[in-house]
Amino acid sequence: MAPLALSLVLIEIFASVPAPRLQFAPAEQVDAEPASSEEPAAADDFEAALAALEQANLAVNNDPEANLASLTEAIEQLSSFGPQIAASPEARDALELSLLNLARALLLTGDEAGAAEVMDRVLRTSSGRKLPIKRFGPTLADFHNRRKALLDEAGTGSIQIRCGVSCRVVIDTQPTTTESGSLYLGTHRVWIESLDGEVPAVDLEVELTEAGATEVVHFPADQPACEAPEPIIIEPPPPPPPPPKRILPRWAEISVVAIGVGAVVAGGVMLGLDGNCPGGLDPMLDAQQCPELYEGTVPGLVAIGVGSALVVAGGVTLGIDEVRVGKHRGRQAMISWTMKF
Repeated sequence: MAPLALSLVLIEIFASVPAPRLQFAPAEQVDAEPASSEEPAAADDFEAALAALEQANLAVNNDPEANLASLTEAIEQLSSFGPQIAASPEARDALELSLLNLARALLLTGDEAGAAEVMDRVLRTSSGRKLPIKRFGPTLADFHNRRKALLDEAGTGSIQIRCGVSCRVVIDTQPTTTESGSLYLGTHRVWIESLDGEVPAVDLEVELTEAGATEVVHFPADQPACEAPEPIIIEPPPPPPPPPKRILPRWAEISVVAIGVGAVVAGGVMLGLDGNCPGGLDPMLDAQQCPELYEGTVPGLVAIGVGSALVVAGGVTLGIDEVRVGKHRGRQAMISWTMKF
């Protein structure tokens, strides 16, 4: 009963597609020259391809193994009419059902690899639309789900059409803009036509191999590609030089100077008291009351000498370090000004 039900479904789909129409010339025009337009012939070929696909579906339902080749040929023949299929939702449905029927027949004959190839093709060309897979039974539905999971895992890419003229784009028999949106990885068929007919139409296959990547197609093919300008490389400023290493910490240098000044002051005080009596007595007039005199010459001179040395040493080291730090700060300020302005 399943082949019969499937046949009724396919007959219903194909019945909605306009049947081939035969046109006869009036008797008085029999000797006239044949029409030169190719559009009626193309329309007749399209309808003939639909009719052939319908017959091939019926045949493969009766004997899948014997009629696989004829159904495959009929599908490829109809698939060549991309723009016509894009303009006919009924034709798209017929092609979609035929591909699913072919995948079912391949599974019945044990050709799972061939069925996987056909199912992947249906999934890539469906553009995310829900397929009528339940019509074909649970076996094909499960097979469909497994193939879809693999395609989802592989990721998606996109196709961008850059038209140098006004153009019409069809991708996988689906009318689309110059931006395809997300497409499963694999082979996609692209038709591009100029709206004024001045540029010959193209029919090509685009392979998406990398997830997240965009394949660019130029129309016409000899259209010069826009070259990206050479990037301007701005060298980053050199890193600031490391801060100079001080001879001594600042506090130590200031302490040395302070100690030296203190020593010089102390030495001067001792020299000033040298030869004087304690208590401020006059050593000449109060000699009996002044048994001892202050002796500050040697220690005073030593203190002044040591203090002077400390002042000089601390001042020199402090001066050198402050000059180094000042130069470093000046370089930092210059770098900051350059980066800001």
